[in-house]
Amino acid sequence: MRVTRGAVAGALVAGLVLVPGAPARADAVDCTGTTADTPAPSSTTDPSLPFDALGIDAAHSWLAAHGTRGPGEGVRVAVVDSGIAPRAAGSGIPLARDSFGGGEVVDAHGTIVAGIIAGAPRTGRDGRELPVGIAPAAEIVDVRVYDSGEPAEGEDPVEPPNVVAGLSWVAQNAKRLGIGVVNVSLAMPEYPPLERVLRRLEAADVVVVAASGNRPQEETDFLHEEFGPEPDGEGGATTGARLGEDAGGLVWPAAYPSVVAASSTADGTGLGDASGAVLLSSDIDVAVPTFGTISYGLDGGTCGAPGYATSWAAAVVSGVVALLRSHYPDENGRQVVARLLGTASASTELPNVHTGAGVVQPLEALARPLRPRKADGSLELAASDGRAVERATAPPEELDLLAEARDQAVWWGLAGGGALLLALILRPVLARRRS
Repeated sequence: MRVTRGAVAGALVAGLVLVPGAPARADAVDCTGTTADTPAPSSTTDPSLPFDALGIDAAHSWLAAHGTRGPGEGVRVAVVDSGIAPRAAGSGIPLARDSFGGGEVVDAHGTIVAGIIAGAPRTGRDGRELPVGIAPAAEIVDVRVYDSGEPAEGEDPVEPPNVVAGLSWVAQNAKRLGIGVVNVSLAMPEYPPLERVLRRLEAADVVVVAASGNRPQEETDFLHEEFGPEPDGEGGATTGARLGEDAGGLVWPAAYPSVVAASSTADGTGLGDASGAVLLSSDIDVAVPTFGTISYGLDGGTCGAPGYATSWAAAVVSGVVALLRSHYPDENGRQVVARLLGTASASTELPNVHTGAGVVQPLEALARPLRPRKADGSLELAASDGRAVERATAPPEELDLLAEARDQAVWWGLAGGGALLLALILRPVLARRRS
């Protein structure tokens, strides 16, 4: 059951949360600290840890062997965020001509998100290509709805009406521009106009992926009172999940039923625990590792997006959805999401507040022979010859026409045999009496 609360003013960028003890990267500049006026762009040859952990290389190889399209080709992903830096556009991030909003880009958040989704490969020390984006052949549509998560004087903060305006533009132009995915790495309270525009996007067959929400750290953060650090009685504070924690229904647009809510996890990475950085929620659909993500910054160079952040998680999942929409162009959004959720590491029948249906499995989502139904996305496993695989059952019992006669013969035989045995036992007794 969805829990609702009174409206909370304002909204948040679902951005970076650093966890103490998380290992540092070797040489990557922090993307969030890049600026547009840096003379030389940043550059890193660090591996993208989530890219490796999720087996994106294997997914790309499978696509190359089973199709003619590049990873994400033919799909446009709208990034509803702080805008894409001009220095990163084109060479680093494939950008569509049409866009929403304008002005100077001062916050790297939107550029980082776009780079994770579709950033072009970089060149390694040995001259080989190193990956950046999950779906590098996809195209980004820049939908700028705010200036900065921490705005200076004259800059626009994140406000729900502006987010709705950007999403409305996407809904209106989705068919014309070929937008198949929308990434919303933002967190805000429930807002009726937002629900209405999400229904329009669902009707337009656009898959919306949103951040499930980071754990609030500062008193001014969204949901700090509900889930922020608690005093420990010794002058400090405890961080991390509270007993029975569930932020379900509180973080939007992730709480909307048709939105794919993405969380960050350390599962399978050996990099500690992400629960101190992200909210636990029954709205979470899937999770992905995000620590050690590589992307692009305001200076147009490659850099690291460290920390466990649901913003980066939503971007990774948006990239995987773009791979699916490209490879299965005849399937609708419900079918594509069914592939994503139905192949995750846990279960859609028993989702949990940490990772929902589990950690995304990109290669499985692409390669497993599934038949999502067009109407509702429900799954049907398909055999390699295209026929449905039926659950094994015991063979039906054959009808025995002589069973009743045989049973009667057995009973008559038992009765006759019993009478004969009794006669043999009583015969000596009866003989002595006659004598």
